[in-house]
Amino acid sequence: MIQRKIILILADGLGDRPSRTLGGQTPLQAASTPNLDALSRSSSLGLLYPVAPGVTPGSDTAHLSIFGYDPYTYYKGRGPFEALGAGIDLLPGDVAFRGNFATVDERMVVVDRRAGRSLKEARELVEYLNDNLRVDGVRVLLKHGSEHRFALVLRGKGLSPDVTDTDPHAVGLSVNLSQPKSHSEEAARTAAVVNEVTKQSYALLERHPVNAERHGRGEPKANIILLRGAGSLAEIPSFSSKYGLKGFGVSGTAMIRGFCRLIGMEAPIVEGATGDSNTDVAAKAREAIKALETHDFVYVHFKATDAAGHDRNHELKVRMIEKLDAMVGMIVNNVSGEEVICVSGDHSTPADLGEHSADPVPLLIHAPDCFAEGLRFNEQTCVHGVMGRLRGQELMPVLLNQANRIKKFGE
Repeated sequence: MIQRKIILILADGLGDRPSRTLGGQTPLQAASTPNLDALSRSSSLGLLYPVAPGVTPGSDTAHLSIFGYDPYTYYKGRGPFEALGAGIDLLPGDVAFRGNFATVDERMVVVDRRAGRSLKEARELVEYLNDNLRVDGVRVLLKHGSEHRFALVLRGKGLSPDVTDTDPHAVGLSVNLSQPKSHSEEAARTAAVVNEVTKQSYALLERHPVNAERHGRGEPKANIILLRGAGSLAEIPSFSSKYGLKGFGVSGTAMIRGFCRLIGMEAPIVEGATGDSNTDVAAKAREAIKALETHDFVYVHFKATDAAGHDRNHELKVRMIEKLDAMVGMIVNNVSGEEVICVSGDHSTPADLGEHSADPVPLLIHAPDCFAEGLRFNEQTCVHGVMGRLRGQELMPVLLNQANRIKKFGE
C-alpha cells in the first residue's frame, strides 16, 4: 500500500457570509482563483466546523481541534503559543500572555487596539520595555511577534495564569484592571503584577521619542500594552507520537509557530513570511516544497485573510484570497501529484462582522483517487460536497485515510 504525504493549507479567517458590498457574494466567490478552481474540480468538497456547530473558535482553539487535540482538554490560554512562536523557551511556572501595542487617550480609553497595526518601531519599543520594566521578584520578558503583536512572559515564584485580560477587546472602552480568577494568593499576586506592568508601560511609552515622531506624522501612538490569553505550558502528546508523522509548519505568525512547537513540529522563521498583506507567499511555498522532501506532513498557514476580515475590508480580503490562490498554485505545480492536499480555514471572519463567527469554513481534499466534485471552491458549492460536514477533530483521521495511513478499528 502506497502511503501518501499530506499538505494542509489553512487560510486564517477564510470563511465569510454573502455581502451587499460584494453584490451578494462572499470574498471567496468574488475572488479570481484559477489555481483553487483547478484543484477544486478534481477534489472532494465539504464544510468544516473547526470545533463544533455553534462554537465561535479562536485561532488557538481551532488549531488544537483541527490537529486532533480536544481544546476543552488541552487549551491552557493563548499566551504560551505566542511566547513559544516568538522564540521564548518557557519554563514550568512561567505565565505567558499575548500582547498588543495600542493607543489610549489620557483617560486610559482605548482609541486603537492595534496602534495602527503597521508598527515598524515595534522591535525598538519591545527592547525599550525589556530594559526598563521593573517589578520586584518577577522578571518581565517581551519578544516581538509581527506587526503590533508581541509575547510577554512573567517569570518568578508564586505566579498563576488565573488572571483576567487588561485588553477590553473593543475601542472606546477603558483598559481593564487585571483581576484574579481564583481565590489563590498566586492569582492575586499575578493580577497585581500585570496591573503594575501595564501602568509602567504607559508611563514609559507615552514619553518615548518614537511616539512623539508618530504623533507628528499623524500616526496613532503605541503608548500602552494590552495583555490577554494568560496561560502556562500544557502537557500535550506530540504530533509524531499521535499520528506517526514527521510534521513541519510554515507560518509568518508567532502564535502558529508556537502552536507547532507545542506539539513538537518544526516551524522555523521563514524570511519574508510576515503574516500581513505583504507576506512573501513564494518564500512560504518554497519552504513547504522543500520540507516535503523530508517530512510526511507539511502545514502552511496564511494569515492575511483574517486581518482583512477583522478590518471589515472586503476588497482587501478578496485580494488576499487571490494571493492565497497564487501560493496554492506554486505548491501544487511543484509537487509530485501523489500527495493528499487539503485546503480550508481555521475559522470564519466575515468582513461585515469584523469578528470571528461560528460559521463553518469551506473544505477541499484532493488526492489521486478522491471523488471529484467538478465545482469551484467556495462556501456555497461546498455545502453540496461529498465530504459533508466535519468537525475539527474529525479532519486528521479523514486525511490519514486518504493518505492510506489510517489504522483499522477492530479485526
